[in-house]
Amino acid sequence: MPVHFTVQIDCEATQHSIRDAALGERAIRGLGEVFAQQGLRASFMVIPSDMRAHARIYRELESQGHEIGLHAHPADEGYQEFLGVYGFDDQMKIVGEGMDVFAQAMGRRPRAFTPGYGSANDHTFPALERLGLRHGLVSVPTRNLPQCACVWGNSPLDAHYPHRFNRCLAGDVDFVDVPATLDTESRLWGGAHPQDLRIELVDAKNHWYTIHKNVKRLLAAGDKIPVKYIKAVTHNTFDYSDPANFRRETLLGVIAAARDIFAAEGAEFMPATTGDIADEYRRLVPLPSGGVTLALDTRGRARSQR
Repeated sequence: MPVHFTVQIDCEATQHSIRDAALGERAIRGLGEVFAQQGLRASFMVIPSDMRAHARIYRELESQGHEIGLHAHPADEGYQEFLGVYGFDDQMKIVGEGMDVFAQAMGRRPRAFTPGYGSANDHTFPALERLGLRHGLVSVPTRNLPQCACVWGNSPLDAHYPHRFNRCLAGDVDFVDVPATLDTESRLWGGAHPQDLRIELVDAKNHWYTIHKNVKRLLAAGDKIPVKYIKAVTHNTFDYSDPANFRRETLLGVIAAARDIFAAEGAEFMPATTGDIADEYRRLVPLPSGGVTLALDTRGRARSQR
C-alpha cells in the first residue's frame, strides 16, 4: 500500500526574532543537498522577507522538483504577530500582500500557504480559498495555544477540505489542508501541544515512535483515509549545511526510520511534496457541494427510551 513521505520547511530566518539571512541560506542549501542524496522532494514555505533575500535559491530548488509556497509571520510585514486575530478582509490583505512579493520573486502566484504558529480562525480558510490558494499546512490538530490565536481542538489528522464556518471540521472549502504527522497522546508545553514530527522537537529515537504509530494507524484505516502520508516539518533556522549538526542528523534519522518502518509494515515509500499529496486527495475525493451536514449520534437516546 503506498504511503507518501514529505518534509515541509518553514523558511523564516529573516524574521525579527532571528535576523540571520546567512544562516537561512546555509540551511536551505544544506537541506537541498540532503534531499538530493535521499531522493526526496520537499515543500519550502517562505515568508516575504526570506523570499526577497533568497529568491534565486528558491527558483533553483523549484527547478529540482521541490515545492515553493508562502509562509506568513505578519509582524514582519507591519501587522500583529498572529494571523488568527484578524478578520476576513484583513487576512485577505495580509496574505495577498505576501502573494504579491512571492509572485515578483518566483514569476507566478503561490499555490501553497502556511501561517506562522498555526494561527488561524474561522475566517482563514475561506480567505485562502478566495485568494486562489490551493493547499497547505494550516491546522495543528489538538494544539491549544489561545495566546497565539491557535486553537484547533480535535480537527482532522489527515488531508481534508476544511469547513467554511468552523476551522476544526471538514467541509467544502476548496483548499486541501495537509497537517503534519503528530501523536495526540504525547503532550508537550504543559499539555497544550502534541508531539509532532518536527525535526527540532526531539531526537530521531523519539520520532520513530510517532512515525510507527501513524503508519500503523494509516494502514489499519484502509480506504477511510484515501491519501496516506507521513509529514515531517522543520525550519531554515538551523545549519543543515553542517554534517555534524544535530538537526541534520535527526532529519537523516527520521528519513531512515520512515524507510525502515514502511518496509516492515509492507507500505510503499513514496517521496512527495505537500502539493503532490493535495493533488492526489483532489483526484480521489470530490469537493462536497451544497455544504456539509453534521449527524448527531442519538443511539444512546434510543436505548434509554426502552
